[in-house]
Amino acid sequence: MASVIEEDLEEFTTSSPREVAYNLRQLVQNGERLSIIFDNGRETFLTVLLDVDEDTGLLYFDWGGSDALVKKFLESERNFFLCSPAGIRNQFMVGKVWEAEVDRRRAFATRLPKRFMRLQRREFFRLHLPITQRPQCGIQSAQHPNRLVLPIVDIGIGGVGFEAAGVSLDFAAGEILQRVGFALGNYGRIDTDLNVRYTSQITRGGKDAVRMGCQFVRLTGAQEHDLQRFITAIQREMKARAA
Repeated sequence: MASVIEEDLEEFTTSSPREVAYNLRQLVQNGERLSIIFDNGRETFLTVLLDVDEDTGLLYFDWGGSDALVKKFLESERNFFLCSPAGIRNQFMVGKVWEAEVDRRRAFATRLPKRFMRLQRREFFRLHLPITQRPQCGIQSAQHPNRLVLPIVDIGIGGVGFEAAGVSLDFAAGEILQRVGFALGNYGRIDTDLNVRYTSQITRGGKDAVRMGCQFVRLTGAQEHDLQRFITAIQREMKARAA
């Protein structure tokens, strides 16, 4: 599973009800998209938080997913929420969820989480890449031997993210993508294996697509150095354009 609050991250975790509610409200106000991971990491989908009600102790979030996925989700007792706004990993866990209504729209509801983690560490940072700076990456696994070539949409020292429309990315969490390789322009090349952490259905510009997040199985020190140089160069270009 990709998102469990471990004991060695206690310093980044708050159990203060007021602080938990504050952090959740920030996600509501920013319209942040979160991944929900459940069924021992085998199922995931994207949502946004709609409301935080401290008086009733309830959290409301957007309805979504197929009927089969919703049925399984409503039966789940451990559900992890994960997002990384500005490279800061936000993570919390809730118990059972149920159907509710917010502003006359269908929604999920659950009890407010007891703990909330905000973690800013180098390995969790992801840079969303401009369309013109997205390396093409060939992926395959023992279970999926037919090679797919997909663009990398975000990248960090810890791993990469893919998005694809019109193709099936039915890889399972924990599946190893073998002999993955992609070029970093003037900054070398990465050749390694990837560990699939999650896949989810998303909508971009009114079109359905699939998102998949992967973790580097192992990078050498030289590869990390080249990757960091690539990321720094892209950030510099993005800042220059913005200015």
